[in-house]
Amino acid sequence: METLIALRGADLLRVKGFLQVAGCRGPVLIQIVQHLAHPPVELASWPDESRESRVVFITRNMSEAQVRGLLGAVRALATDISGNL
Repeated sequence: METLIALRGADLLRVKGFLQVAGCRGPVLIQIVQHLAHPPVELASWPDESRESRVVFITRNMSEAQVRGLLGAVRALATDISGNL
C-alpha cells in the first residue's frame, strides 16, 4: 500500500477494509485517503461471519487491473526477498 500511496496517492480517493492478520483475534481495519494512511486498528470482532480480508478502493484515473497489477508486483518482489510470502 505504501508503494501505491507514493505513486498514485492523489488518485486514491478512499481505501477502507478489513484484513485477516495472523495472531490477531479480530480484523485489522485500514483506512487511507489520498496520501494519508491512518494507523491500522485491530478490532475486537468481525462485523459478520466472514473472516476473509476485504478492501474497497475508490480511485480516480486508475483501473482495478492497475491496482491489482501493482499490488501483485510488490508481493512478488517481497516473496523473492523474504521467500516467505
